[in-house]
Amino acid sequence: MNEKTLKEQLQAEMENLQSLVDEVKLQMHLGAKEAQDNIQPHLDELEVELNEAKKKWQQFESSSESAWEDIQTGLRKSYKSMQQAFEKAKKHFPENDSH
Repeated sequence: MNEKTLKEQLQAEMENLQSLVDEVKLQMHLGAKEAQDNIQPHLDELEVELNEAKKKWQQFESSSESAWEDIQTGLRKSYKSMQQAFEKAKKHFPENDSH
C-alpha cells in the first residue's frame, strides 16, 4: 500500500473515531442525568483512546515507511477499542421516539 492511500485510510479512521466521541457527547447532552452518569465513564474511555490514536497519528505522519506498519497496527487497535467503548456507551443512550 502506498503512503498516500495508507494516510487517506488512516485519516478516515481518525475522523470516524472523532465522530464516535462526538456522538457520545451529543447523546449525553440529550439524555437524562441518570443516562449521563452511565455514559460518562464510556466517554472518558473514548477520549483516552482518541488521544492515544491522535498521538499515534502524529507519529505516523512524521515516521519513516518502515515504522508505518507498527503505527498502523496501533491505530487500528485504538479504533477497535473505541468502537467497543462506543457500543457500551450506546446501551445507555436515551431512547429516541422520533423514528
